[in-house]
Amino acid sequence: MVVRAEIYISGRVQKAGYRDFIDEVAYSLRINGYVKNLEDGRVELICEGEKEAIEALIKSINIEEYPIRVEDISVTYGTPTGEFKSFDIIREEDITLATYERMDLAARYMRQMNNNLGEKIDTVGNKIDILSEKTDTGFSELGEKIDTGFSELGNKIDKVGQKVDVVGNKIDVLSEKTDKGFSELGEKIDKVAEKVDTVGNKIDTLSEKTDKGFSELGEKIDNNSTESIIRLDTIGYNTGELNEKIDNMSLELPVVAEKVDRFREDTIGAFGELDRKYHVISQNLERLNSNIEKMVDDLGILIREFVEEKRRNEGLK
Repeated sequence: MVVRAEIYISGRVQKAGYRDFIDEVAYSLRINGYVKNLEDGRVELICEGEKEAIEALIKSINIEEYPIRVEDISVTYGTPTGEFKSFDIIREEDITLATYERMDLAARYMRQMNNNLGEKIDTVGNKIDILSEKTDTGFSELGEKIDTGFSELGNKIDKVGQKVDVVGNKIDVLSEKTDKGFSELGEKIDKVAEKVDTVGNKIDTLSEKTDKGFSELGEKIDNNSTESIIRLDTIGYNTGELNEKIDNMSLELPVVAEKVDRFREDTIGAFGELDRKYHVISQNLERLNSNIEKMVDDLGILIREFVEEKRRNEGLK
């Protein structure tokens, strides 16, 4: 709602640039009217505008800021006439008084500029202090993170070393089992060879006994033909049984040879699977070593970046 306000201000409000200050506030709030000094030392302010804007104007001009000191503000609201198109300062006709007031206004502006500059310098100083604290905190946190990173890296390397030791132990166990397997295989082959030798010895013994038997048989035939003929039949029968046993042994020997061949094939297959597993373990160890080297390289890059950043920050200081 637009209203008219007649405002009278008393205190140290003349010859201090107070009217120019009121003009600035009225301009920013889009208030029309005028302001002038009265002969009794007060300032008269007649204006029209939105009531909220005029209330804001009254609040803004009620100041105590050297060289201005407002002691009282009297306000009377009325109906607007629409006579004002802008806001004006009605100055004294005495050029000397007007000049002194303008000089006071300039001095006031300079003091405000100095105050604002001091505040800005203090603000910048506070920001620099905050930045310094943040920088110190950042370096401290970075140092802690680097220490933590080195500690974690050391733990990981220890764990990798433990895993490598476990793999090494497994390889040692596997090697022991392999040696034991070869040893047992050699012992079994030796036992088979011993059995074959034993069979050969038995065949040789049998051959000797056969030769001896035939020799004794000839002698007996010569001594007693009839008895010899009977015994010859018996010997022929026994010889048939002997030949049958020899044939059975001949049939068993290929079976033994087949078992030896199958055992040899199973052993070769087992060693082939063992070689494949050893190859897989070797590949995993190479991949693990490559990952460790990459981690070390990445850590070196991080340390160099940290050192360069620290040097740049020290250069800025």
